[in-house]
Amino acid sequence: MATTWKKVLLIVPPTGKYIREERCQTPLEEMHTIALRPPMDLLYMAGVLEKEGILCSIVDFPAKNQNWEDLRREILSWQPDALVLSITTPTLKEDMKSADLAKVINPRIVTVSKGAHFLHLDRQALADFPTLDVVMRGEYEETILDLAMGKEWGDIPGITYRQAGEISRTPDRGFISDINAIPYPARHLIDNSLYFRPDTGEWQTTVVTSRGCPFSCVFCLAQAVSGAKVRNRTPEDVVGELIECVEKHNISNFLFRSDLFTANRKWVFSLCEKIKEAGLKIKWACNSRADTIQEDLLTAMKQAGCWLIAFGVESGDPFMLEKMKKQLKFETIQPAVNTCRKVGIQSSVYFLIGLPWENRETFENTKRFAIELDPDYVEFFYSYPFYGTDFYREAVKEGLLREGELPHMAYNHPAIPTKFLSLPELEPLRKEALCAFYMRPKFIARTLWQNPSAKAWKNYFIYGIRQLRDFWK
Repeated sequence: MATTWKKVLLIVPPTGKYIREERCQTPLEEMHTIALRPPMDLLYMAGVLEKEGILCSIVDFPAKNQNWEDLRREILSWQPDALVLSITTPTLKEDMKSADLAKVINPRIVTVSKGAHFLHLDRQALADFPTLDVVMRGEYEETILDLAMGKEWGDIPGITYRQAGEISRTPDRGFISDINAIPYPARHLIDNSLYFRPDTGEWQTTVVTSRGCPFSCVFCLAQAVSGAKVRNRTPEDVVGELIECVEKHNISNFLFRSDLFTANRKWVFSLCEKIKEAGLKIKWACNSRADTIQEDLLTAMKQAGCWLIAFGVESGDPFMLEKMKKQLKFETIQPAVNTCRKVGIQSSVYFLIGLPWENRETFENTKRFAIELDPDYVEFFYSYPFYGTDFYREAVKEGLLREGELPHMAYNHPAIPTKFLSLPELEPLRKEALCAFYMRPKFIARTLWQNPSAKAWKNYFIYGIRQLRDFWK
C-alpha cells in the first residue's frame, strides 16, 4: 500500500495521561512530582513531514481531556491519509481502539504506530490488532518520511507491516548518526500551555539534547531504544531550539531530555556557555548519574539556568544496585545530593520498588536511605518488566510472569510480585515510602522556605492535598 500522504493526523490516544517517551512510559495518576510532557515523538515526526510540504495535525487527547467522540470528530473533519499513534505497552490494547475507529470511518486510511513495544513484539501486535497496518521499530524520523513519500514498504528499513493478509518485517534501521539534521519539533501544532512545571505552573517544554546510554540496567529500555553510544546535539543546535521556544512560543522553562545529560563534561560546559552567550533567561531541569557530578560542573549549570537535577538512584540497598547492574558506586550518591544543595540546584531522586530480588529488608533499606539522603524531592516507582529486558527474562525464569504476558499495571501500582513479596504485600509500599519522606516536618519547612512565592505555595498545597488523598485511599 505504497501511496503518498498529503495529510497526516498524529495523536496521543484518549487512554490516560502517560509519559510516552519509549524508555519512560509512566502513568501520571498519583505521580504528583512529575508533570505531563509534550508528545515529542509526534512533534518530531510532524517537523520532518512539514519540511516536505505534508500537512500535519497533532492532538494530545489526554492532555486536552478529550474522549473517543472527540477523536471520531477529528478524523471526520481532518480526513487524513494516515493516522499515527503514540502508544505505551501498558495501554496498548486501549490505544489500538484508535486504529479500529479510524478504519470504520475510512477503510483506506493507513494506520501507523510507534513505540518501544514494537522492538520485539511487532509481529504479535499486527497479529493481535487487525486494523493496524504498520509499526515502526527504532528511531522514527526517517521511517515516517519514507512512508509518507510513498516508498514501497518492503524497501523501508525498520518497519513491520501487513499487506495482502501477510505480515512482513524489513531489516532494522540503524540509529540516526547526525541528530542535528532532524528538524526542530513542530511545537506550533500543539497548545503549549497544556504542559507546565508542577511547582510554579509556568509553561514548560521538553528539549531532547542527546540520545544513547552506555549503561545496561536490567530494567531499562534506553540502549534498545537509543543505543549504547551517546549522540549529543551540538550546543549551537540546542540553543537555536531554545531561542525558538522563547521567541516564538513564549516558553522559558525546559526539561532537557537525555539518557544521561552529564555524560560528557566538555559538552555540558559548552552548552552552558552558549546559553549564557545567547542571553537566554531560562530555567531548566535535567537528569544525571550521581557519579558524574562535580562542583565546577554544577556551578556552570546553575549559572546557565539549571534549577533541578533528577538522579536515577533506584535503590538504597547495595545488593539491589548490584542485581540491577546499575554500576553505581553507593558512596557517590550522598555527595552528589550535597553538592547540588551547596551550589543551589534542587535534587530529585528516583527509586524503584519490586524487582525480583526485592524483600522487606531491601525495601526498608531504600526507604531509610531516601530519608538520610534528604533530596528536595523523591519518587518511588514500581518497576515494570518491559519485554526484551533482563528484568523480563528474570521474571519469567523465576515464575513471576508468563512468557508473553504484559502486565497492565505500571509504576504507580505493582506489575508483578517478587520472589519474596506478593502483590498485596507490595501494594502499600510506595505510599508507605512517600509518606515517610514527605510527611517529615523538616521537609515541609524546607520546601516552603525555598519557594517563597504565593503561586508556588498554592501549587505545593494542592499537590500535598492530592498526596494525602492518595495515602488515605
